[in-house]
Amino acid sequence: MTENKCKEPLGIKMAAARAVESLLPTKSKNLYNKRYEEFKKWCASKTVQEYTENAMLAYFEEKQQGFSPSSLWSLYSMHKATILVKKNIDISRFPKLIAFIKRQNDGYKPKKSKVLTREEMDRFLKDAPNDKYLLSKVVLTLGVAGACRGNELCTSKITDVCDVGDMLVVNIRDTKTNVDRTFTIVNNDRKIRGEHVAPIINLHNCENCIINVNIAK
Repeated sequence: MTENKCKEPLGIKMAAARAVESLLPTKSKNLYNKRYEEFKKWCASKTVQEYTENAMLAYFEEKQQGFSPSSLWSLYSMHKATILVKKNIDISRFPKLIAFIKRQNDGYKPKKSKVLTREEMDRFLKDAPNDKYLLSKVVLTLGVAGACRGNELCTSKITDVCDVGDMLVVNIRDTKTNVDRTFTIVNNDRKIRGEHVAPIINLHNCENCIINVNIAK
């Protein structure tokens, strides 16, 4: 019996390629590709031609010297996605590699970040001089009130903040989940609106990101 070999139409191949490429997260795609290019350069320097488990072990053994366990897991996650997309190799099937990364947690004590108390934040907003700390007050107010990520603050625009009289309505558009969310800042004595937000509005450049606008004096 003769086996009929069926060639896939070009349109199907192109559609499949687009679908595979979309497997990488949109917001972090550039970083994922950057890490993959770094890995390729490492492979070239070590004359590695195949992405075997031993090759991955050697790579991560070298990287663990400069990475915390959590960062190493993040690096593994990026390579798992990119190598699957680029080479159709699933490194999650490398049990020794996963065991090696897990072992890096042994005896590791993560550094605890210093956290401001509510009283310290209130005192900072009230007492810190605006001519030096105004932008920090805006970042603190929006960040805490809306539980905003750093990237969300950097991409927010002054037009995303609406003054409705007794409160500010803030719309966060570029979120991690790609779903807009809205929160409000209520302040009866208007200190946040009058002293912390309004002075940073640059009228001739109001579309600029909040974090990047010039502070009006």
